[in-house]
Amino acid sequence: MAPRRLNGWEPAETTKYIFAKPIWWKPWTWRKVIGTTTTRESEFDDEQRELLLASAAFEASIGTNGHLNAEAMSPEASPTNYDSSLRFSANGPFWDYAEKARLDDIDRYRAEFPKDSPPNLNGAFWTVEKHGELSGDAGNQRGDSDDGSDN
Repeated sequence: MAPRRLNGWEPAETTKYIFAKPIWWKPWTWRKVIGTTTTRESEFDDEQRELLLASAAFEASIGTNGHLNAEAMSPEASPTNYDSSLRFSANGPFWDYAEKARLDDIDRYRAEFPKDSPPNLNGAFWTVEKHGELSGDAGNQRGDSDDGSDN
């Protein structure tokens, strides 16, 4: 689907009618339609293709924690780089009890067969929050501050 459809755009349709050759003494033949040709405007033009490619490239640049890979993998984000203001901190674990119940049942089933297994971390996940930014960034993009103030 072209991005412009999200704003309500619909492709224009043009119908061309093919009329029979009229016979002057037979009025019912004067406007007799013997065929039609309908053409529809292309959904994707160069701009729409560029928007989709840009969206795909942006999504590919986002890591598993929802942060830009360029920031998350930057040496400036390293916890041992004390000169940088860019930091990431993890929060968690949080438990998804529906997923835990499913995975626990899988573990119960697997326990019927003798195997060594790692500790039960089923359903656990961590979120990552961004603190600060890379030097050279043009400020906070959303306009909110990381310190919780309303400025």
